[in-house]
Amino acid sequence: MTAQPDSGYSNKLVLIADDMRLNREILGKMVEQLGIPVAFAKDGLETVELYKELEPSLVLMDINMPGQDGIEATRKIKALAGERFVPVIFVSGAEGQDVIRQAIDAGGDDYIQRPFPFELLEGKIVALLRISHLYSQVAHLNRLRAREEEVAEQLFSGAVLSSNVALDQIRIHKQAAETFSGDVQLSAFRPNGDLNVLLGDFTGHGLTSTVGALPLSETFRAMTAKGYDAEEIIVQINRKLNSLLPTGMFLATGLVTLGQDGSAKIWNGGLPDIMIVSEGKVSARVASNHPPLGILKSVSDLHFEHHKVEAEDHILLQSDGVVEAENEQGDMFGEARLLKTIGEQVFEKDTNLVDLILSALSLFVGDHPQKDDISLIDIPGKVVVNNKQDKTVVTGAKPAVLEPSELDIWNWSIELQGKSLARINPVAQALSRLQESEGNGEHWHNVFSVLTELYVNALDHGVLKLESSLKSTPEGFAEYFTERERRLEALTSGTVSLYLQHTRMLNGGRLIVQIEDSGEGFDYESWCLQNTTQETNMFSGRGIALVKELCESVRYDNGGSKVEIIYSYSTD
Repeated sequence: MTAQPDSGYSNKLVLIADDMRLNREILGKMVEQLGIPVAFAKDGLETVELYKELEPSLVLMDINMPGQDGIEATRKIKALAGERFVPVIFVSGAEGQDVIRQAIDAGGDDYIQRPFPFELLEGKIVALLRISHLYSQVAHLNRLRAREEEVAEQLFSGAVLSSNVALDQIRIHKQAAETFSGDVQLSAFRPNGDLNVLLGDFTGHGLTSTVGALPLSETFRAMTAKGYDAEEIIVQINRKLNSLLPTGMFLATGLVTLGQDGSAKIWNGGLPDIMIVSEGKVSARVASNHPPLGILKSVSDLHFEHHKVEAEDHILLQSDGVVEAENEQGDMFGEARLLKTIGEQVFEKDTNLVDLILSALSLFVGDHPQKDDISLIDIPGKVVVNNKQDKTVVTGAKPAVLEPSELDIWNWSIELQGKSLARINPVAQALSRLQESEGNGEHWHNVFSVLTELYVNALDHGVLKLESSLKSTPEGFAEYFTERERRLEALTSGTVSLYLQHTRMLNGGRLIVQIEDSGEGFDYESWCLQNTTQETNMFSGRGIALVKELCESVRYDNGGSKVEIIYSYSTD
């Protein structure tokens, strides 16, 4: 197997290192017979310097040389080569397993003991140059793939993450273990200004872990924009992922709905505990109480926790890559260090909880590569919509009325009975109907707030007979929603109907809404007299006042169990 000078190796270079001139000359002639140019070094120091200058394709290295031996020179060459594969063949008369082991441990790729036939050296050089060539091809393909993944990640992030809202107030950190991250962070405002924030952690990491991210984000944003409750969003996301994801792949999910009234509605399905941090202490934790999404064909009995939060509080969501991050010794960062990091800090108004945790995590991990994606989301207790406290569209001004022949009117209605009251959100359906028929607009934010207040009043107080006064304290606030879930689950009777009539005007529109429940009603006039002189609590008693403020007129009938409002809006 003698290679010819034109065998394709003329662009290669072999560096021969030996302190004996005769050995260098013999090896040189052998290599030149293969058509490969050679260079010579007489000790380890010169070998390293020539490697830097010439960047040879292969090195033939003696072990025992003056100044710096071949073992040390090989270590330095391998360090200089980095990701480039430069084969080193030790050629020596030294015997014994210890010598061979030292040579291989230093980075040597093969060992030939003198004396040896030419064919043995030829076979090893040809084989290692072939491997080196394949290594270069693989490295080139990996660079191309990495570049393509970087471009795809930029496009992917633009499609999935660019529509996130309130990024000037929410702190989001995503650190991928590979180019692509299997973690997804989403935020969107509901029509009434409530904020939905979702953290999802797909199985694994890298490109394959992102297959569900686009349908996840599309479902989350579309349903949030239409005003669907968090429960309905989770049900639909699960349904979509279950039909889409391959077996063994799923999504650990945390979802927070932060209300403009300071309420936090939290659900956890497979993530580490979601924490509420108050004044440097974890005041509440929401543990995972449901399997990750995408495993079951359908989900039910979704248990949300309800908490009161102050503007200075923080709601912290994290992927398991945070507490499972390892240092060089293989120790995990762990929850104890996370809690210690939170507890040691003095919280100011603008404290950035994510940066505090990342600083501690960086000190712990050092340069050790991470095995999993790391995600953190810090939601402040108060988020302002578009940095404006008031998104209210001016109401009360009546659009110009058209001639009867030009009137454009349509009606829509729905009636829920019994168990359907626990399953169906008619407000989101009504808003979706309005948007589909009349287009999008800021005025629908007010309509959503009005519909939500009226429907919740009808369901909670009319059908379920819950008392708003129970929400006057933080403890009562949580108790209220616990009792609400219990009564909804046991509900077997009761009705709520919702009727819409929309009239298109020349410069806007007019909406008549009627909501009626099967409850006993309430004394609306007495309520008005009481609440004109009393300050309403932050968590109760605000609904009717808000409706009156936004609407052109509000009228209660049937002893308070039926309400009709008129809402006019302008599109100018």
